Amino acid sequence: MNKETIYIEPSDDITDILSRLKASDKKIVALVPPKKPTVLLSSVNIKLISRAAKASKKAVVLVTTDDSLTKLAMTANLPVAPSLKSRPIMPGEEKPVKAEPKEEPDDEPDTDPDSDEPEAEADERAEEQFEDYDDEGEDASEEDDEVESDEEDEEDDDEDDEIEDEDEGEDSGDGGEDDEEDSDETDKSKKSSKDSEKAGAKSSEKKTSKKEKKSKKSDEEYSNAFIKFIALHKAWIIAGAAILVGLIVFLVWAFTIAPRVSVSISVRTNSANFSENVTFSKDSADENSSTGSFFLHEEKIEKNQIVKFTATGKKDLGETASGELVLTSYFIGPGTVSVPAGSTFTYGTLNYVTLADIVLAGPADNKAKTFKATCNNYSEDFEIGVDYCQVSTVVSIKAAAPGEDYNISASGEGWSSSVGNVTAYNNADITGGTSNIVTIVQQSDVDLALDKLRGDESTGSSDGKKELYDGLSKTVMPVEASYKVTTSDPQTTPAVGEEVKEGVTPQVSTNTTYFVYTIDRVRMEEFIKNKAVIDEGKRIYSYGDPFIEYFAESSSGNTYTGKLKTTYKTGPEISETEILDKIRGEKIGRIEPILKDAFPGVASVKTEKSYFWVNNIPNDENKVEINLTIEGFDNEE
Repeated sequence: MNKETIYIEPSDDITDILSRLKASDKKIVALVPPKKPTVLLSSVNIKLISRAAKASKKAVVLVTTDDSLTKLAMTANLPVAPSLKSRPIMPGEEKPVKAEPKEEPDDEPDTDPDSDEPEAEADERAEEQFEDYDDEGEDASEEDDEVESDEEDEEDDDEDDEIEDEDEGEDSGDGGEDDEEDSDETDKSKKSSKDSEKAGAKSSEKKTSKKEKKSKKSDEEYSNAFIKFIALHKAWIIAGAAILVGLIVFLVWAFTIAPRVSVSISVRTNSANFSENVTFSKDSADENSSTGSFFLHEEKIEKNQIVKFTATGKKDLGETASGELVLTSYFIGPGTVSVPAGSTFTYGTLNYVTLADIVLAGPADNKAKTFKATCNNYSEDFEIGVDYCQVSTVVSIKAAAPGEDYNISASGEGWSSSVGNVTAYNNADITGGTSNIVTIVQQSDVDLALDKLRGDESTGSSDGKKELYDGLSKTVMPVEASYKVTTSDPQTTPAVGEEVKEGVTPQVSTNTTYFVYTIDRVRMEEFIKNKAVIDEGKRIYSYGDPFIEYFAESSSGNTYTGKLKTTYKTGPEISETEILDKIRGEKIGRIEPILKDAFPGVASVKTEKSYFWVNNIPNDENKVEINLTIEGFDNEE
C-alpha cells in the first residue's frame, strides 16, 4: 500500500520532520508524535508541515488524541486520526470520532441504522478531501474502509431481516380483525416486501460495486507494483538487455563473419635452367613474346645530388706590405735595361713585385759629359770604357702575399732580382703587412667529393638507384645491364678559392639522372613458358630470378640484343578451384590427408585460422585463402 508511517522522536526539530517528509516516496504519510510533542505545539510548525505536504503532493495525517494538537491540525487543514488504523478526521468535522472496538465474529451487529448516516457522509467527505492528496483516490487506511464497508453491508442485511420478522409477527397476532384491516396489512406486507426486495437489490448492487472497486484497486496495485519494480530495477533491466543484444551480435559475428582460414600448400618441384637469345626494341609494335622480342620502356628519375665535404685549403686574407726599392744597373757604354711592372725581387724567402714599368738607361755616347750626367758614381778619375757607369732609380713595390712576415727594415743587401744586370736594396722600411689566415675551398677538395658521388652511383649504393627501382611496377623487370647515371657540371658552394665562413659546410651539387630499361614481366614469363620443356600434367610454379646477359645495342641504334637466363621450377598441376572443392566445409584437421590423397604432389599443408573457435573451412570461398608454395622456398604462386 502507498503509505508510510513516520515516528517523531522527542529530540527531532521541525527541520528533521520536514526533511523526512520530503524524503518519503509514499503518497500518504502518517505522523506519529511522542507523548510530549513539544515541536508540534507551535501553530507555525503545524502550518509548515501542511505546506510541505501540499508542495510535495502528499496526504499527511497526524495520529494523535491530544485535543490541543487536534485543534492546531484542524486550523492548518491537516487531517487527524486517533490511531494508525482509524479513519482520519478531515478539517471541518466538529470532533474526531473515536474508534469503535472490534466485535467478535460470532456476535450479531447491534448498530442503529439511523446512526450510520452521519458516518457515511463523513466518509464521503473524507474521500473527497483525500482526492486532493492522492491521485489514485486511495483512503488513508484502505484496509479499515474495506472492513467498515463489509460491516455496513451486514447491517443492511440485518435491517431487512428485522423488517420482515416484524411484518410476519403482526400478521399472526391480528388474525381476528376485519377484512379491511387484513387488506391494509396485506398492502403493508406487500409494500414491506417490495421495500425488502429493493433493499436486497441495492445491497447486492453495493456488494457488486465494492467487489468491482476492490478488483480494480487490486489490478491497480499489481500495475503499480510492476511499474515500481521496473523503476527500481531499471538499470539492471537495461544492462541485461544490452548484454543480450551484444551477445547476439557477437555470436552472429563470431560464427558468420569472423571465420577465415589461410591454407598454405607446399608442393614438391623440379628445377630446370633456361637460356635463350632475345631481342629488344624501342618500338612497342615490334613486341612478340612467342619470338622473344620485347619492348624496352624507359624508366628514369632526376635528382639534385648534394655531397658535403671538408675544405682543407688555407689562405692569408690580411693586408700586403708595401714600400720602395732602389734598382741599380751598370753600363760600360751606351745601353738600357727594362724592368716591367710585376717583376719579382726576393728578400730571403719573401717575394715582392714592382708596381710600375722602369727603364734604366746608360750613357747615350762615350763622351765624358754624358757619363758625368748619367752615372751616379762619376768622379774626376772616372775612366770611360774601363769603369762601369752606375745608374739607379726608385720603384714602388708590394709584397707578393699578405702577412706580417713581409714587414722588413731597411737593408742594403740580401736582395735578389729576377731581371738580369739589375740589383736592388731598400733604403727604407717596408711596412703595412697583416695576417688573417682563413680556410678556403681548393680544387682537390671538390675532386674528392665528386669521386665519392661517382663511386656510390657506380656501385649502386646511392639513394637514387634505390628510389628508381623501388618506384618500378611489380609487372616489369629492369634490365640491369642498361642502368646508367649521368650528371651535370658540378656547382661548388663556396666556390674554389673562396673563404669558408664559420659554421658553413662546403658542398658540391649536381643534377643526376638515373636511367634503366624495363620489359614486361608477363610477356617474359609467356616466352619462358612457350620455350621451356614441361612434362604433361605439370606446370611452372616459379620463374626464378630472370636476368639479361650480354645486353648490347645494335649497329642501327634502334634495337638491342641479349640473352635471357633463369632457373624455373615445375610441379604437379593443381588449381585453386580444385583445392576449394575438396576442402570446403571440412574439419581443419582433416584437410591435409584429403589433399595429399587427391594431389600426389602435395608435400605438406599448413592452416592458419582467424580465431581459436574456427574449426571448419568456411563454405564462402572469399573467406578461404589458398597459397601454393614450392617446397623449401617462400615463392608464392
